[in-house]
Formats: sequence, structure tokens, C-alpha cells
Amino acid sequence: MLRHLFSFDGINWWTLLGGLGLNFVLTLFAALGGAYLSANPATAEFYGQFGAALMIVVIFVLCGLAGFVVGKIADENRVKHAFLASLGAAVPFLFTGILSFNPLLVMMAAVAVAGNLNGGMLSVPKPKYTRPDR
Repeated sequence: MLRHLFSFDGINWWTLLGGLGLNFVLTLFAALGGAYLSANPATAEFYGQFGAALMIVVIFVLCGLAGFVVGKIADENRVKHAFLASLGAAVPFLFTGILSFNPLLVMMAAVAVAGNLNGGMLSVPKPKYTRPDR
């Protein structure tokens, strides 16, 4: 399973690049929204108390939405496209988390990958089941 996810066989490169960009932009907007909430005096106390959990949920949902969109656009290998597109969100989190020694950002990279995988799995069409005749 993992060997299949990490191979580049059957990849539509334009879909992958679009997914990388979509994940990066959604993550950037979520980070800017978190910075605004922490800097605003009216919401700073609330964000200080619930900000980490709120950002984890927001990143999971946004990356899940991005994985679903990328999976629907991809003709085949939907989960593979969503997984590889998650690097658009995971790499900036990993880079910043390692440079700043922040384990929360490393965990958010894993949450971004999990969200994209869930979105990619949700984009796979249901198999057509025909009831056998009795």
C-alpha cells in the first residue's frame, strides 16, 4: 500500500501541482487567520485558550476538503493524488516546526496528511452493487 502511494506511476502532474498549491494556500489562510485571532485584543484570550485545538480542527477540515477536491479532479489514483498533494501543507509545517523546535507544528503536518487522505478516500466512488436474483 505505501509503495503504491509513494510511486509516481499514473500521476497527472497538473492535478498534483494544483493540489499542492491548493493545500499551501488553504494552510496559509488558516495560519493568517490564527495570527489575526491571536493579535486581536477581543479574541486573544479565547485563542490563547482554545487556539491549538481550533487550528488542528481547521487544518484537518481544510486539508480534507482539498483532498476531496483533488481526488474528484483526478481521473484515477484518487487517494495517491490527494496524499501527494498533502505535501503542499505538510512541508511548510515540518520546515517551520523543525526550525523552531515546535512539536505542535510537526503534529499539524501529520494532521494535514491525515485530512488529505480522508478527503481522497471520500472522493472514491462507491462500487456499484447489484443484488443477485433470488
